[in-house]
Amino acid sequence: MHSYQVISLTPQTKKGAEKTVYCLKLICAEDYAPGDWLMVQPENPDDIVNDVLEALSLNGEATLRLRRLGEMSAYRALKRHLEITLLDPAALYRLQREEGIGGWPDRQAIVTYAQGKNLLDYLNDFPAAQALGVRLLDRLSPLAPRFYSVASSPLATAGELHVLFRVMTHSVRGKCYEGAATSMMARLAPGDVLQGKIQANPHFKLPENEAVPVIMIASGVGLAPFMGFIAHRAARQAKGENWLFFGETSRHRTFLCQQQLEHWQAQGVLKLTTAFSRDQAEKVYVQHRLQEAAQALCERVDEGAYLYLCGDKHKMAPEVLKTLKNALGEVRFEALKAEKRLQLDVF
Repeated sequence: MHSYQVISLTPQTKKGAEKTVYCLKLICAEDYAPGDWLMVQPENPDDIVNDVLEALSLNGEATLRLRRLGEMSAYRALKRHLEITLLDPAALYRLQREEGIGGWPDRQAIVTYAQGKNLLDYLNDFPAAQALGVRLLDRLSPLAPRFYSVASSPLATAGELHVLFRVMTHSVRGKCYEGAATSMMARLAPGDVLQGKIQANPHFKLPENEAVPVIMIASGVGLAPFMGFIAHRAARQAKGENWLFFGETSRHRTFLCQQQLEHWQAQGVLKLTTAFSRDQAEKVYVQHRLQEAAQALCERVDEGAYLYLCGDKHKMAPEVLKTLKNALGEVRFEALKAEKRLQLDVF
Protein backbone atom coordinates (compact mmCIF):
# COMPACT_ATOMS: atom_id res chain seq x y z
CA MET A 1 0.00 0.00 0.00
CA HIS A 2 1.11 3.59 -0.66
CA SER A 3 0.41 6.86 1.14
CA TYR A 4 -1.44 9.59 -0.74
CA GLN A 5 -1.66 13.03 0.82
CA VAL A 6 -4.98 14.81 0.43
CA ILE A 7 -5.01 18.03 -1.60
CA SER A 8 -8.75 18.71 -1.40
CA LEU A 9 -12.17 17.14 -0.96
CA THR A 10 -14.85 18.97 -2.95
CA PRO A 11 -18.61 18.25 -2.95
CA GLN A 12 -20.07 17.60 -6.40
CA THR A 13 -23.73 17.56 -5.29
CA LYS A 14 -25.77 20.45 -3.97
CA LYS A 15 -27.65 20.85 -0.72
CA GLY A 16 -30.93 18.95 -0.82
CA ALA A 17 -29.65 16.27 -3.18
CA GLU A 18 -30.63 12.68 -2.38
CA LYS A 19 -26.97 11.63 -2.53
CA THR A 20 -23.56 13.04 -1.59
CA VAL A 21 -20.72 12.84 -4.10
CA TYR A 22 -17.17 14.16 -3.66
CA CYS A 23 -14.11 14.68 -5.81
CA LEU A 24 -11.03 13.72 -3.82
CA LYS A 25 -7.69 15.06 -5.09
CA LEU A 26 -4.51 13.36 -3.92
CA ILE A 27 -0.78 13.91 -4.37
CA CYS A 28 0.53 11.02 -6.44
CA ALA A 29 4.10 10.39 -7.58
CA GLU A 30 3.27 7.09 -9.28
CA ASP A 31 2.48 6.55 -12.94
CA TYR A 32 -1.03 5.55 -13.90
CA ALA A 33 -3.26 5.52 -16.95
CA PRO A 34 -6.87 6.66 -17.46
CA GLY A 35 -9.15 3.72 -16.73
CA ASP A 36 -7.03 2.44 -13.82
CA TRP A 37 -8.38 2.03 -10.30
CA LEU A 38 -7.31 3.25 -6.88
CA MET A 39 -7.64 0.39 -4.41
CA VAL A 40 -8.49 1.51 -0.87
CA GLN A 41 -8.47 -0.72 2.21
CA PRO A 42 -11.33 0.51 4.41
CA GLU A 43 -12.22 0.32 8.07
CA ASN A 44 -15.79 -0.22 9.22
CA PRO A 45 -17.59 2.74 10.85
CA ASP A 46 -17.97 2.59 14.62
CA ASP A 47 -21.77 2.78 14.58
CA ILE A 48 -22.24 -0.48 12.68
CA VAL A 49 -19.41 -2.16 14.61
CA ASN A 50 -21.05 -1.29 17.93
CA ASP A 51 -24.52 -2.30 16.75
CA VAL A 52 -23.26 -5.67 15.52
CA LEU A 53 -21.59 -6.26 18.89
CA GLU A 54 -24.86 -5.41 20.62
CA ALA A 55 -26.91 -7.64 18.32
CA LEU A 56 -24.55 -10.54 19.09
CA SER A 57 -24.49 -9.74 22.85
CA LEU A 58 -20.71 -9.41 22.67
CA ASN A 59 -18.31 -7.23 24.61
CA GLY A 60 -15.84 -5.52 22.30
CA GLU A 61 -12.99 -6.95 24.36
CA ALA A 62 -14.13 -10.54 23.80
CA THR A 63 -11.36 -12.41 22.02
CA LEU A 64 -11.46 -14.58 18.95
CA ARG A 65 -8.96 -16.08 16.54
CA LEU A 66 -9.23 -15.19 12.88
CA ARG A 67 -7.71 -17.40 10.21
CA ARG A 68 -4.33 -16.08 9.06
CA LEU A 69 -4.51 -13.13 11.51
CA GLY A 70 -4.44 -14.75 14.93
CA GLU A 71 -6.06 -13.70 18.21
CA MET A 72 -7.66 -10.26 18.63
CA SER A 73 -10.62 -8.49 20.22
CA ALA A 74 -14.06 -8.72 18.68
CA TYR A 75 -14.05 -4.93 18.24
CA ARG A 76 -10.79 -4.96 16.29
CA ALA A 77 -11.95 -7.87 14.15
CA LEU A 78 -15.16 -6.06 13.23
CA LYS A 79 -13.47 -2.68 12.79
CA ARG A 80 -10.54 -3.71 10.62
CA HIS A 81 -10.85 -7.23 9.31
CA LEU A 82 -14.42 -8.46 8.69
CA GLU A 83 -16.98 -7.57 6.02
CA ILE A 84 -20.10 -6.14 7.68
CA THR A 85 -21.30 -3.13 5.63
CA LEU A 86 -21.89 -5.52 2.72
CA LEU A 87 -23.23 -9.06 2.77
CA ASP A 88 -20.90 -11.53 1.10
CA PRO A 89 -22.92 -14.43 -0.38
CA ALA A 90 -20.00 -16.76 0.43
CA ALA A 91 -20.41 -16.00 4.14
CA LEU A 92 -24.16 -16.64 3.96
CA TYR A 93 -23.49 -19.94 2.21
CA ARG A 94 -21.10 -20.95 5.02
CA LEU A 95 -23.65 -19.99 7.67
CA GLN A 96 -26.37 -22.00 5.97
CA ARG A 97 -24.17 -25.03 5.43
CA GLU A 98 -22.42 -25.04 8.81
CA GLU A 99 -25.04 -23.51 11.12
CA GLY A 100 -28.28 -24.34 9.30
CA ILE A 101 -29.38 -20.68 9.13
CA GLY A 102 -30.84 -19.41 5.87
CA GLY A 103 -33.05 -21.80 3.93
CA TRP A 104 -32.06 -20.56 0.45
CA PRO A 105 -32.62 -23.16 -2.30
CA ASP A 106 -29.45 -22.33 -4.27
CA ARG A 107 -26.52 -19.95 -4.58
CA GLN A 108 -28.39 -17.56 -6.86
CA ALA A 109 -31.05 -17.13 -4.20
CA ILE A 110 -28.31 -16.21 -1.73
CA VAL A 111 -26.83 -13.67 -4.17
CA THR A 112 -30.25 -12.12 -4.71
CA TYR A 113 -30.90 -11.87 -0.98
CA ALA A 114 -27.48 -10.33 -0.25
CA GLN A 115 -27.75 -7.52 -2.79
CA GLY A 116 -27.97 -4.13 -1.11
CA LYS A 117 -27.92 -5.50 2.46
CA ASN A 118 -25.49 -5.40 5.37
CA LEU A 119 -24.87 -7.75 8.31
CA LEU A 120 -27.51 -6.10 10.48
CA ASP A 121 -30.17 -6.87 7.86
CA TYR A 122 -29.18 -10.52 8.10
CA LEU A 123 -29.20 -10.53 11.91
CA ASN A 124 -32.66 -8.93 11.91
CA ASP A 125 -34.03 -11.33 9.29
CA PHE A 126 -32.54 -14.43 10.96
CA PRO A 127 -32.59 -13.91 14.76
CA ALA A 128 -31.11 -17.38 15.31
CA ALA A 129 -27.82 -16.00 13.96
CA GLN A 130 -27.61 -13.57 16.88
CA ALA A 131 -27.14 -16.48 19.30
CA LEU A 132 -23.96 -17.56 17.50
CA GLY A 133 -21.94 -14.74 19.05
CA VAL A 134 -18.22 -15.07 18.32
CA ARG A 135 -18.92 -18.15 16.20
CA LEU A 136 -20.74 -15.97 13.67
CA LEU A 137 -17.71 -13.69 13.33
CA ASP A 138 -15.61 -16.70 12.40
CA ARG A 139 -17.96 -17.36 9.46
CA LEU A 140 -17.72 -13.83 8.02
CA SER A 141 -15.58 -12.94 5.01
CA PRO A 142 -12.46 -10.75 5.23
CA LEU A 143 -12.99 -7.01 4.77
CA ALA A 144 -12.38 -6.56 1.05
CA PRO A 145 -10.61 -3.59 -0.55
CA ARG A 146 -12.73 -1.13 -2.52
CA PHE A 147 -11.87 -0.04 -6.05
CA TYR A 148 -12.47 3.46 -7.41
CA SER A 149 -11.91 4.51 -11.00
CA VAL A 150 -9.26 7.18 -11.37
CA ALA A 151 -10.92 10.42 -12.50
CA SER A 152 -7.85 12.20 -13.85
CA SER A 153 -4.98 11.99 -16.33
CA PRO A 154 -1.31 12.42 -15.35
CA LEU A 155 -0.86 14.45 -18.53
CA ALA A 156 -3.43 17.03 -17.40
CA THR A 157 -2.81 17.09 -13.64
CA ALA A 158 0.82 16.11 -13.13
CA GLY A 159 1.53 14.77 -9.66
CA GLU A 160 -2.15 14.37 -8.83
CA LEU A 161 -4.71 11.60 -8.78
CA HIS A 162 -8.45 12.31 -8.57
CA VAL A 163 -11.24 10.04 -7.32
CA LEU A 164 -14.97 10.62 -7.69
CA PHE A 165 -17.04 8.77 -5.09
CA ARG A 166 -20.52 8.66 -3.63
CA VAL A 167 -20.97 8.27 0.13
CA MET A 168 -22.84 5.00 0.36
CA THR A 169 -25.69 4.80 2.86
CA HIS A 170 -28.06 2.03 3.88
CA SER A 171 -30.99 2.10 6.32
CA VAL A 172 -31.75 -0.74 8.72
CA ARG A 173 -34.91 -0.36 10.81
CA GLY A 174 -34.84 3.41 10.41
CA LYS A 175 -31.15 3.89 11.26
CA CYS A 176 -28.77 5.02 8.52
CA TYR A 177 -25.35 3.41 8.13
CA GLU A 178 -22.59 4.64 5.84
CA GLY A 179 -20.29 2.51 3.71
CA ALA A 180 -16.88 1.44 4.95
CA ALA A 181 -14.53 3.19 2.51
CA THR A 182 -16.70 6.10 1.42
CA SER A 183 -17.43 7.24 4.98
CA MET A 184 -13.71 7.07 5.71
CA MET A 185 -12.82 9.12 2.61
CA ALA A 186 -15.59 11.66 3.27
CA ARG A 187 -13.91 12.59 6.57
CA LEU A 188 -10.55 13.39 4.97
CA ALA A 189 -9.14 16.92 5.10
CA PRO A 190 -6.24 18.59 3.25
CA GLY A 191 -2.96 17.22 4.58
CA ASP A 192 -4.47 13.90 5.71
CA VAL A 193 -3.09 10.68 4.27
CA LEU A 194 -5.04 7.93 2.53
CA GLN A 195 -3.59 4.44 2.21
CA GLY A 196 -4.16 2.86 -1.19
CA LYS A 197 -2.65 1.34 -4.28
CA ILE A 198 -3.07 1.93 -8.00
CA GLN A 199 -4.37 -1.10 -9.85
CA ALA A 200 -4.19 -1.39 -13.62
CA ASN A 201 -7.42 -2.04 -15.51
CA PRO A 202 -6.23 -3.58 -18.79
CA HIS A 203 -9.76 -4.09 -20.13
CA PHE A 204 -10.85 -0.44 -19.98
CA LYS A 205 -8.38 1.59 -22.03
CA LEU A 206 -8.41 4.35 -24.61
CA PRO A 207 -7.76 3.28 -28.22
CA GLU A 208 -4.21 3.57 -29.52
CA ASN A 209 -5.56 5.29 -32.63
CA GLU A 210 -6.35 8.79 -31.35
CA ALA A 211 -8.19 9.73 -34.54
CA VAL A 212 -11.18 7.46 -33.88
CA PRO A 213 -14.25 8.69 -31.98
CA VAL A 214 -14.69 7.75 -28.33
CA ILE A 215 -18.26 7.38 -27.02
CA MET A 216 -18.58 7.28 -23.25
CA ILE A 217 -21.78 6.30 -21.42
CA ALA A 218 -22.09 6.94 -17.68
CA SER A 219 -24.55 7.33 -14.87
CA GLY A 220 -23.67 8.81 -11.49
CA VAL A 221 -20.10 8.24 -10.35
CA GLY A 222 -19.63 6.03 -13.41
CA LEU A 223 -18.52 9.39 -14.83
CA ALA A 224 -15.18 9.02 -13.02
CA PRO A 225 -13.02 7.20 -15.60
CA PHE A 226 -14.35 9.43 -18.37
CA MET A 227 -13.06 12.55 -16.61
CA GLY A 228 -9.64 10.94 -17.01
CA PHE A 229 -10.33 9.87 -20.60
CA ILE A 230 -11.39 13.34 -21.74
CA ALA A 231 -8.56 15.10 -19.90
CA HIS A 232 -6.05 12.69 -21.42
CA ARG A 233 -7.37 13.06 -24.97
CA ALA A 234 -7.49 16.85 -24.58
CA ALA A 235 -3.89 16.97 -23.33
CA ARG A 236 -2.76 14.89 -26.30
CA GLN A 237 -4.87 16.98 -28.69
CA ALA A 238 -6.41 13.78 -30.01
CA LYS A 239 -8.25 14.34 -33.28
CA GLY A 240 -11.04 11.87 -32.59
CA GLU A 241 -14.36 13.10 -31.21
CA ASN A 242 -15.13 12.72 -27.50
CA TRP A 243 -18.86 12.16 -26.97
CA LEU A 244 -20.20 11.69 -23.45
CA PHE A 245 -23.69 10.49 -22.55
CA PHE A 246 -24.15 11.29 -18.87
CA GLY A 247 -27.18 10.48 -16.72
CA GLU A 248 -28.11 11.73 -13.25
CA THR A 249 -31.23 12.76 -11.35
CA SER A 250 -31.15 16.58 -11.36
CA ARG A 251 -29.30 19.21 -13.40
CA HIS A 252 -29.45 21.61 -10.45
CA ARG A 253 -28.45 19.23 -7.63
CA THR A 254 -26.53 16.26 -9.03
CA PHE A 255 -24.77 17.44 -12.21
CA LEU A 256 -21.37 15.99 -11.26
CA CYS A 257 -18.26 17.86 -12.43
CA GLN A 258 -20.55 20.29 -14.23
CA GLN A 259 -18.08 23.16 -14.49
CA GLN A 260 -15.33 21.05 -16.03
CA LEU A 261 -17.63 19.22 -18.44
CA GLU A 262 -19.18 22.46 -19.67
CA HIS A 263 -15.72 24.00 -20.00
CA TRP A 264 -14.62 21.13 -22.24
CA GLN A 265 -17.84 21.48 -24.18
CA ALA A 266 -17.25 25.23 -24.70
CA GLN A 267 -13.71 24.51 -25.88
CA GLY A 268 -14.98 22.04 -28.45
CA VAL A 269 -13.16 19.19 -26.71
CA LEU A 270 -16.36 17.40 -25.74
CA LYS A 271 -19.77 16.65 -27.19
CA LEU A 272 -22.03 16.35 -24.13
CA THR A 273 -25.46 14.73 -24.04
CA THR A 274 -27.21 14.63 -20.66
CA ALA A 275 -30.25 12.92 -19.19
CA PHE A 276 -31.59 14.16 -15.84
CA SER A 277 -34.27 11.67 -14.88
CA ARG A 278 -36.25 13.77 -12.38
CA ASP A 279 -36.26 17.15 -14.11
CA GLN A 280 -39.50 16.43 -15.96
CA ALA A 281 -42.72 14.53 -15.35
CA GLU A 282 -41.63 11.56 -17.45
CA LYS A 283 -38.31 10.06 -16.40
CA VAL A 284 -35.55 10.28 -18.99
CA TYR A 285 -32.50 8.03 -18.68
CA VAL A 286 -29.26 7.84 -20.58
CA GLN A 287 -30.55 4.93 -22.67
CA HIS A 288 -33.28 7.20 -24.02
CA ARG A 289 -30.65 9.67 -25.24
CA LEU A 290 -28.78 6.82 -26.90
CA GLN A 291 -31.90 5.73 -28.74
CA GLU A 292 -32.50 9.29 -29.93
CA ALA A 293 -28.94 9.38 -31.30
CA ALA A 294 -29.14 5.96 -32.97
CA GLN A 295 -28.25 7.14 -36.48
CA ALA A 296 -25.28 9.21 -35.32
CA LEU A 297 -24.05 6.32 -33.18
CA CYS A 298 -24.14 4.00 -36.19
CA GLU A 299 -22.09 6.51 -38.17
CA ARG A 300 -19.48 6.79 -35.40
CA VAL A 301 -19.23 3.01 -35.06
CA ASP A 302 -18.70 2.71 -38.82
CA GLU A 303 -15.87 5.26 -38.44
CA GLY A 304 -14.17 2.95 -35.93
CA ALA A 305 -15.50 4.41 -32.68
CA TYR A 306 -14.83 2.79 -29.31
CA LEU A 307 -17.74 2.65 -26.86
CA TYR A 308 -17.31 2.63 -23.08
CA LEU A 309 -19.90 2.00 -20.39
CA CYS A 310 -19.43 2.68 -16.67
CA GLY A 311 -22.12 2.54 -14.01
CA ASP A 312 -24.54 0.31 -12.14
CA LYS A 313 -24.35 -3.30 -13.34
CA HIS A 314 -27.77 -4.28 -12.02
CA LYS A 315 -30.06 -1.68 -13.63
CA MET A 316 -28.31 0.83 -15.86
CA ALA A 317 -25.85 -1.42 -17.70
CA PRO A 318 -28.39 -4.05 -18.92
CA GLU A 319 -30.74 -1.33 -20.16
CA VAL A 320 -27.95 0.51 -21.97
CA LEU A 321 -26.63 -2.66 -23.61
CA LYS A 322 -30.12 -3.58 -24.78
CA THR A 323 -30.59 -0.09 -26.21
CA LEU A 324 -27.21 -0.16 -27.95
CA LYS A 325 -28.01 -3.48 -29.55
CA ASN A 326 -31.33 -2.11 -30.82
CA ALA A 327 -29.81 1.19 -31.98
CA LEU A 328 -26.77 -0.26 -33.73
CA GLY A 329 -28.28 -3.49 -34.96
CA GLU A 330 -27.04 -6.94 -34.06
CA VAL A 331 -24.27 -7.04 -36.70
CA ARG A 332 -22.61 -3.81 -35.55
CA PHE A 333 -23.14 -4.66 -31.88
CA GLU A 334 -21.55 -8.10 -32.16
CA ALA A 335 -18.68 -6.68 -34.22
CA LEU A 336 -17.99 -4.11 -31.50
CA LYS A 337 -17.77 -6.87 -28.90
CA ALA A 338 -15.61 -9.11 -31.06
CA GLU A 339 -13.18 -6.28 -31.83
CA LYS A 340 -13.13 -5.20 -28.16
CA ARG A 341 -14.39 -1.76 -29.12
CA LEU A 342 -17.15 -2.08 -26.51
CA GLN A 343 -15.63 -1.97 -23.01
CA LEU A 344 -17.41 -2.10 -19.66
CA ASP A 345 -16.48 -1.13 -16.12
CA VAL A 346 -19.62 -1.81 -14.09
CA PHE A 347 -20.17 -2.18 -10.35
